Amino acid sequence: MNTYLMDPSKRTTYEDEMQKQKDTLNKRTVNDLTREQVLSSCKHLEQSKLNAQMKMYEIVRAQRLAPHMINAIIKVEKLRADDMFYNETSIEEEDVEPSIERLKLEEDEEYKAIIEEWATKSKDFLASKADETAGMMAKAQEIAKQRAEQKAATPKITSGAVKVSVPEVEATTIEEATTKEE
Repeated sequence: MNTYLMDPSKRTTYEDEMQKQKDTLNKRTVNDLTREQVLSSCKHLEQSKLNAQMKMYEIVRAQRLAPHMINAIIKVEKLRADDMFYNETSIEEEDVEPSIERLKLEEDEEYKAIIEEWATKSKDFLASKADETAGMMAKAQEIAKQRAEQKAATPKITSGAVKVSVPEVEATTIEEATTKEE
């Protein structure tokens, strides 16, 4: 395949085609989970989402990656989280959602409490980072203001001819000039 995948539209087309291919090849049956397995899985998955959110925030804040690479990192982290989830629970992430629907847990109070708890943690994290970012922006503005003041106070050097005043000397050589000064 000779497609340059960094172009977002080509990347999207490629991913859509790959998903269609996966869907046609994936003949895996969904495993039915118990209520306890689903609730435990939801806690685990919500924790993973929050961890990913924190990690992505740090990557973006540190500007260690080009912005167009963020989506690729998100997808890699999703795969990594799914693998870790399976290794820790022996449950496929794609089995959780069908079991939630089958067990009608969307109306279950315990399920709602888990989702709400992690949504609150995420919101609190984002709020704390918003405060942190506001502080960082204020500090950056202060530094920019100081630099502007320093720049304004620094004399400007302009190009062009420079007029220099030289006292008139009647001497024709350096030795004559130094002896006349004495």
